[in-house]
Amino acid sequence: MPELGCAVRQIEPANAGAHWVAQAHEQPAHVWEEWDSNLAVALLPAGRAWDAVAMSSRRMQAVAEVLGQRMSQVPLLTDLTVDRAYVLVPAGTAETWSEPDTTPIGAGFWLVASKPGGRQVPVGTWVQAPGLMTQLADPDALREALNRTTENS
Repeated sequence: MPELGCAVRQIEPANAGAHWVAQAHEQPAHVWEEWDSNLAVALLPAGRAWDAVAMSSRRMQAVAEVLGQRMSQVPLLTDLTVDRAYVLVPAGTAETWSEPDTTPIGAGFWLVASKPGGRQVPVGTWVQAPGLMTQLADPDALREALNRTTENS
């Protein structure tokens, strides 16, 4: 049941990714309100619908090249102000993540994100926004790609 006082938002292909992202929050309507604010970003909790693995943007590009088509539906977020990229992985991944030169982001942590398909800002820019066919990165494939990019560096 929608919260009272909130407009029910139509889920259409053009905004399916935004709905997917907002559902990670206990109060999805709050995410929409933050996106509609002057800042145009929302705080999203890791550890509910997904965790994230942070790395340099350059490293994320190398990993995406190694994984190719397997990364085509994986949401990728970046913070251009600090050269950090975030690959979304299944919730719980952060608990056991220990790959060098990466940082696991899980329960108790938040990411800043712009609205997928909306105005993008330097903090929380979608390099690859979620959409109709969103998939989370496979942690084992991500580890393998990270190891391959280390070897090739």
